Amino acid sequence: MLLETVIVMPFLAALVFGALQMAHIHAARQVVSYAAYAAARAALPAENGKEKEEAEKAARRILCFLAASPDSMHDGVLMPDPESQAVKGRILSLNVKQDSWSREVDLKFAFPLVIPLAAQILAYQFDLSDYSTKQPGSHISTASFGDAFTGPHLIFHERIRLPKPYIVKN
Repeated sequence: MLLETVIVMPFLAALVFGALQMAHIHAARQVVSYAAYAAARAALPAENGKEKEEAEKAARRILCFLAASPDSMHDGVLMPDPESQAVKGRILSLNVKQDSWSREVDLKFAFPLVIPLAAQILAYQFDLSDYSTKQPGSHISTASFGDAFTGPHLIFHERIRLPKPYIVKN
């Protein structure tokens, strides 16, 4: 029975850690998607020329929950901080396109894969040299994104377009 346990335990651990990592990725994808929506929503009423600034502020307020880091400590409590380097460094790009009837936000965010064993297995499955910031879709990268975390990151790429409910005419 001990031999069977020794043989099965690594596979069971990989399965459990893999399920945890996939759940973590799914929750993070929802947060990044909502951050893109919030950025587009913040850019709608913004003054001309300030759309990107307002969109980035809104996205950082949402994404700070995914990137809490030691520089976010306040009185011994780890608090999400939209102004931390961990958040700013992991936003790879945030572009706002506009026309008279809509705003489109294109957001790329580097999400750290932190679950042991599962992160390395996922990173092994992807060719890391294929990643470029111009390609759409999700990718794995081992680059450092402005903080001390050196493990693999999953690059989320979300795009959302919101129509303006009205247009102000002079």
